[in-house]
Amino acid sequence: MALAIPFAILLAGASWISYTADFGLAYQAGVEAWNSGRPQRLLTWTGTPFYALVMALISRGPSIGIASRLFMGVDIVVWGALVSVVWDRLRDRVSSRFWWVTWVAAVVFAPAIQTIFWLQPNLIVLAIALFGFAMIGRRDRAGGILIGLSIALKPIIVLLPLAMLLRRTTRGSAAWTIGSAAVLTFAGLGFLAWRAGDIAVLNPFDYLSGFLGKGRGPIAACVPENYSPVATLCRLGLEPSTAITVAVAAVVVLVGWLLVRDLRDDSAESSWVVLAAGCLLSAMLGPIDWASYGVLMAPLFLLLAYQFWRDKAPAPLWITLGLAYLLAELVWDPLESLAQAPVPVVVFSYSAGQFSQYALLFVWVRWRLLRRESTDSRRSVTSPSIPQP
Repeated sequence: MALAIPFAILLAGASWISYTADFGLAYQAGVEAWNSGRPQRLLTWTGTPFYALVMALISRGPSIGIASRLFMGVDIVVWGALVSVVWDRLRDRVSSRFWWVTWVAAVVFAPAIQTIFWLQPNLIVLAIALFGFAMIGRRDRAGGILIGLSIALKPIIVLLPLAMLLRRTTRGSAAWTIGSAAVLTFAGLGFLAWRAGDIAVLNPFDYLSGFLGKGRGPIAACVPENYSPVATLCRLGLEPSTAITVAVAAVVVLVGWLLVRDLRDDSAESSWVVLAAGCLLSAMLGPIDWASYGVLMAPLFLLLAYQFWRDKAPAPLWITLGLAYLLAELVWDPLESLAQAPVPVVVFSYSAGQFSQYALLFVWVRWRLLRRESTDSRRSVTSPSIPQP
């Protein structure tokens, strides 16, 4: 019960929140979806058709103020439940010191706090995907459908089913994931077409092109809050385009394939490596990657910390992992803005914080190479020598 105190404090504070943040924008899109069937008319809407359907139904219920407070409460409960379940399973596997240090790091993980106070669904989507992934091997169909639901709501883990397709043991679930995500997406498009009274709304490519266009627009393209590689290139002077977006996506997919291609199918730990890779790289795939999407780094942070502790990783890797975590902790918006932090401080935190994902990816690649070198050296020592003629 004592471990629930931080989340209880957050939950109590949620009752005093009076702003609507990103949930308010989604609520307005839901109203537009119900009234006209075209939420993409709003400059601020970059959600999926199924999420538009969900928000349209929510907008028929409580007022935006009440709905916002309820949504924040759900976010807090979901984050508290995730931390409680995961660290309860770690209790008998690690030392007490490791357990407490990582638990505190999770409780104050800035991207999760950002998600809660920006009133975004990232934690909910992540929890659904994690729950579905944990079911694979026992209930493959149900697990795949849950992951598909998370992608249909918000495709921030869109690479996970592709990674699952690479493994024999998860291909069946991946098929259910892709199928359920497609069905729910077309259900959302069907709802929008019904509300618009126009069958042309069913065209998913028009919806996708609208999303890509907003990713290249003024609210996302070059702003420091956008951590996507496309936005980083834009800030360096390379204007975003469809070709650049496709090229970046191809590079990200290639990196993911190189990281998971040689994993054993029968290893439970390899399955969680696939999940961590899918989460981390999915955020880099498209033209929009807000700082709060950093919550998708949490699985890889925990996995690497556990492997480093278990396998006694060298100090430089620990230092780099800590640096990646500290970079993720730099951004505390909207709390920074609510506290009227100086603009240069906010800009610096965003500008430096974007490198957290790259530092985490670097330390992971380095760790994989070290483990492979260690395995190869052990094999060379244990293999019998062949006498020369």
